[in-house]
Amino acid sequence: MLLQAGENVLRSEYAVLLEGEGPGIITRSAGVLYLTNHRCVYETNPSRGMVRNLVRGRETVTIVDAPLSFVQNVTVVRPKLGRVRLHLEVPRARVTFDVLDPEAWFRAISDARRAAPTGHGSPVVATHTIERQVIKVRCRFCGSLGNEVDGRCPSCGAPL
Repeated sequence: MLLQAGENVLRSEYAVLLEGEGPGIITRSAGVLYLTNHRCVYETNPSRGMVRNLVRGRETVTIVDAPLSFVQNVTVVRPKLGRVRLHLEVPRARVTFDVLDPEAWFRAISDARRAAPTGHGSPVVATHTIERQVIKVRCRFCGSLGNEVDGRCPSCGAPL
């Protein structure tokens, strides 16, 4: 997650997105839920398996990126059976997370919403952001740059 100017992470935790309504919502996905002093962000890694992560780099997909001023409702859902869950409503999405302490998340989000600066403009709440980490290496034969995972130089074909 990239932080904006003046933004600090208040809380982050491994979470599972159990249910969701809205564009781009991937249910039953494991990821990380972040709370900053400006927004609430949920990121997940769509790739499965260690080999894909090593070969292509780690992809991160942002499922929810909502400024705190656009968070409409935060509740703690207490089902008759099962664990207590955190439910978050933003203008274009409704999501339910399985976190370790939903009450603490509820208090932290409520406190951050009271202290957050009011934002203006249209919200960007359910977007996909893909970040890839690519390492470039210089070919020892011709000197051109190539991706580390390619294995061969794109110019001369020599092994990297």
